[in-house]
Amino acid sequence: MHKNILEDLRERDVLNNISSEEKFNKLTKGAGVYTGFDPTAKSLHLGNYVQILTLLRFKKYGFNSFAILGGITGMIGDPSFRKSERKFLDTKTLEENKQAIKSQLERFGLSVVDNYEFYKNWTLVDFLTNVGKLVNVNYLLEKDSIATRLKTGLTFTEFSYQLLQGWDFKTVFENNNVKIQVGGSDQWGNITTGLEFIRKIHGEAADAIAVTTNLLVDENGVKFGKSTGGGSLWLDPKMTSPYSIYQFLLNQPDAKIEEYLKWLTFLEIDEIEKIMHDHKLDKSKRIAQRTLAYEIVKDIHSKSIAEKCIKISESLFSKDQRNLDAEDIKMLEGFLNSYSVPKNSSFIEFIKSSSICTSNREIREFIKNKAFKIDGNIVEDENQMIEFSKYNKKYALLKKGKKEFIILKNE
Repeated sequence: MHKNILEDLRERDVLNNISSEEKFNKLTKGAGVYTGFDPTAKSLHLGNYVQILTLLRFKKYGFNSFAILGGITGMIGDPSFRKSERKFLDTKTLEENKQAIKSQLERFGLSVVDNYEFYKNWTLVDFLTNVGKLVNVNYLLEKDSIATRLKTGLTFTEFSYQLLQGWDFKTVFENNNVKIQVGGSDQWGNITTGLEFIRKIHGEAADAIAVTTNLLVDENGVKFGKSTGGGSLWLDPKMTSPYSIYQFLLNQPDAKIEEYLKWLTFLEIDEIEKIMHDHKLDKSKRIAQRTLAYEIVKDIHSKSIAEKCIKISESLFSKDQRNLDAEDIKMLEGFLNSYSVPKNSSFIEFIKSSSICTSNREIREFIKNKAFKIDGNIVEDENQMIEFSKYNKKYALLKKGKKEFIILKNE
C-alpha cells in the first residue's frame, strides 16, 4: 500500500526527497502524515493548495493526514530563504486568521492541530531545557535555509523557528502517531531538525520520516500561485472569486500544462496522457487548460461552482450574454472592474467621472462606433439614464469595445 503513494508522487514528478524509504515501507496502516500551515492571512491561497493536495494524496492511500496550524510559529515567521524578517501579527489578527484557516483545512477533510497548544504553558526555561539542549548551534548554521540569511541578518526569534517546527514533529510523533512530515523542498532543513530531535529522544530506530516535494513553479521560475500579477489567489471565495481562479488556470501556458495536471488534479496518469493527446491535436481548443481549471475549481469549491464558471466563461466570450444571471455577475466581481452608479446619472457623466473613458470626445467616439452596450443593448444616446432591468436590478453589464466588460452596480 505505502509503495503506491511514492510511485504516484514519482509518476507525477512531485517527490523530491525522502529520508528513509526503508522505514517508510515498514509503516503500518493508519500512520500519520502532516504539513504545517502558518496563519499569516485570513485565507490560504493557491500556492498552499499544492501541499493540501499532497496531504490528500496520502489520505487516499490510507494515511491519517494532519495539518498543523502554526498558532506559535505564525507569530514568528519562517525565515527559510527569505531576504528579510516577516511582519509580526498582533494577537487578535492571528486568532482571526487561525479560525478562518482551520475551517478551510477541515473542509478539505484534514485533521487540524494548533501548535499553540504545545507551548502555551511553557516558560523560557522550559524552551531552553526541553528544546535548546537537544541541538547544536553549528548543526543549524550549516543548514542552507539559515546560512542564506546570515549575511543580511537573522534575529534570534527567527532562528528559533526551526527549533519549534522540529519540536512540533516530535510532539505529533509521540501524541498522534504521525510518522511523516511533508513539505516543499525548501523545508528540508526544518523537517530534518525534527528528525534529529526524535532520533535523540527515541533512538536511531525511531520510524520518523521526512518527505519533500519539488517546488511547483511557473514559466519564469516563480512559485505557483505567487505569480498572478494581482497578488495571491485566495481559496476563500469572498476574497477571490472562484471565477478568477478559473480564468487564471485557463490562461496557463502549454509549456506547463501537463505538469500542472499531474500536480494539481486527482486525474490518473493515463487520463492525463489522453487529455494531452487530444489537446495537441488542436491546441486552440485549450482542452488541457479547460480540464485543469474545471478540476481545481471543483476540488476547491464544488462541482456546481466549477460548472457555473464554465457557463460564465462561455457566455462572456460569446456574442450573447443572455444566459448570465445575478449570481454569475456577483461571481465576476473581483475579476472584472466594477463601479457603483449614482442615482440619476447620465451615461456620459458616469463614464467620465468613473474614468472608464477620459474625455467626452472619447466617449462620443465609442458611441458613434456603437462600441458601448449595456446588457446587450447598444448605447445610442450619451445622455440616456443607466437602467438596471436585469440581474435582480442589482447589476448591469457594460461592454466597451469588442472584449472589455465592466460591472455596473445599482447604488
